[in-house]
Amino acid sequence: MKYRLLILLLSFFYFTALSQVSKNSIQQLKLDLSNESVDTVKVIKLIKVAEYYESSKNFDSTYFYYNEAIKLAEKNKNQIYIARSYKKQAVYCFYVNKYIDALENFENALLAYETLNDNVQIADIFNYIGRVYSLIFREDQAIQYFLKSLNLYENNLKDKDGVAMNYIDIGNLYYGQENYEFASKYFDDALKLYEELNDESGVATCYTNLGNVFADNNNISKGLYYYYKSIEIQEKTNFKDGLATNYNNIGDCYIGLKQYKEASIYFEKALKIVSENNAPDLKVIVYYNLADLNSKQDKINEAINYSLKSFNLSKEIGDLEFQILNLLSLSDSYDKLGNLSKSYEYLKKYNKLKDSVFDKEKRKNVGLFHALNELENKRVTINELSSKSELAEIKYENEKKISYVLIILMTIFVIFLVISIHLHTDKKKAYNLLEFKNHQINKMNEEIQKQTLKLKLLNSTKDKFFSIIAHDLKNPFNSIQGFTELLIDHYKDYNDEKKLKFLKIIKGSSLKASNLLSNLLLWANNQSGNMSFNPKKLELAMVVSESVSFVEIQAYNKEINIINNVDSHILIYADENMIDTVLRNLISNSIKFTYAKGEVQIYALVKDDFVEITVKDNGIGIPPEELKNLFNIEVKNTSIGTANEHGSGLGLILCKDFVEKNGGKIWVESIPNVGSEFKFTLQLYKN
Repeated sequence: MKYRLLILLLSFFYFTALSQVSKNSIQQLKLDLSNESVDTVKVIKLIKVAEYYESSKNFDSTYFYYNEAIKLAEKNKNQIYIARSYKKQAVYCFYVNKYIDALENFENALLAYETLNDNVQIADIFNYIGRVYSLIFREDQAIQYFLKSLNLYENNLKDKDGVAMNYIDIGNLYYGQENYEFASKYFDDALKLYEELNDESGVATCYTNLGNVFADNNNISKGLYYYYKSIEIQEKTNFKDGLATNYNNIGDCYIGLKQYKEASIYFEKALKIVSENNAPDLKVIVYYNLADLNSKQDKINEAINYSLKSFNLSKEIGDLEFQILNLLSLSDSYDKLGNLSKSYEYLKKYNKLKDSVFDKEKRKNVGLFHALNELENKRVTINELSSKSELAEIKYENEKKISYVLIILMTIFVIFLVISIHLHTDKKKAYNLLEFKNHQINKMNEEIQKQTLKLKLLNSTKDKFFSIIAHDLKNPFNSIQGFTELLIDHYKDYNDEKKLKFLKIIKGSSLKASNLLSNLLLWANNQSGNMSFNPKKLELAMVVSESVSFVEIQAYNKEINIINNVDSHILIYADENMIDTVLRNLISNSIKFTYAKGEVQIYALVKDDFVEITVKDNGIGIPPEELKNLFNIEVKNTSIGTANEHGSGLGLILCKDFVEKNGGKIWVESIPNVGSEFKFTLQLYKN
């Protein structure tokens, strides 16, 4: 019974931990889903819809939306979302007792996370698979997966909390087998770790489990000692369900000691809590124990009353085990009263229900056996196909990546050549102009100073460009070149895992170079005067919304909430492409310097003939000494983000150029460790 209570408590925590979405919100979310065109964002929204139905315990809808997320992620070959979708569906199936579905989805999630080398998720899934096998009484397989999970947490991740979790699961396994010596050892090991971590909830759980071990092994006094220690913590943390469980267990111990008055006190305490907290599963057990207590004191009518309460409630919640136990208890009670007809009536009901449940369990076990065999056959087939397809896939991807690298290198070379010639021509013109003005130095001193400033700016522009080429662009291409040469020269020496790792590095470096090139080309076009300028009437809220959509994935990966507070009625007069670039750079910059689960807000105020737009974050802020040079091309401004993101500082210079080209100005206000507000103005559109 106590083990069964633990499973119910885990289920309670799972469903109450799910994100709550209102009915209005889910309708809006489904509407957004139907209009969404970006597949990666669509997968995220499908998962959110599934989570809503999951919290509502709507199995069919939950399963449908998780399956849709899986299909879309697999279509786009997005391993992160393939893994995430399979795992979420697997965990849900686990908590609604669909164990074969859970195993199949956990296996698929495991394959995806192994491709990503995500040991944190792999260790967690090993633990879940162990728990599934434990619940379907495949103890040998359960212990194998618990030990796999334990090994990763202990040796690779150095995660004491994960180690303690596996110790408890292994302890529960041995406890279910009545191997109290091994169960006690693992609960003790978990207790030591939770004490090191100052985890009061974990310590209380270990005390309760140790109490169960000693009480069931006829060492009731030691069992009571651990129950009382658990209660001390749970009273402090106000964990009501844990208190009710311990009160019930203590009452059971006092029945064993034949101290019926004390047993009654603790059962009544447990009954009060479960009645207040509406916990029918635990209430059924407390009623049953009170019936047993009264029967042992020959208070047969009271025993019958509690047995009926327990039976009716167990029937209401579909608990067959306690329906059977209570029918037998009622038969025994009426037998003690000498009412043999009633006793025989309940005995017949007991036998009929017990036989019915036995037949169902028998059919269920046969079905489970076949399902497990089918799952094992699928696993063998998948492994055989994977071995063949992985080699072909790696060869194809390798050739494709090398082609991409060659194209990018050629493109960079041409762009570099064009911009260098252009800068050289500008410099030559400025020099000739300066030489001509030197002849008129006495009359045109002011003009000469202006041209000197222009020359200085051109030199700074050139230096900034060469700095980016020499450092920020050179690094990713050095990485691409180095790993490409390694693959070409030692292709046969490396295993598939090593080759895949090199290809991922090449892909990351090429994406970094591509993003930097995009800003670099925009900046070069603007500097050369070749960029078109087409101001028009724009709805500011719409422009902000489109810019946010481009960085939504970046924000989601750091769990950062982006809030668009711009009034939909505000109209501006500006070039749409330039302002979109400004907003994207500023919002992306805020995400970069904001910690996970932070917040980025965008809002706007109308001031006279201008609109003042603010991008605000609650990130790490900017030191005062760096603020004055933030938009200065002559000073290299590069910082590392909260998740180790790197940048060239080019984005902010581009923002300044584009804002000023649209007749506005840009500045920043920041407090270290509080956050930053990037502000800029644009012309208000007037009829």
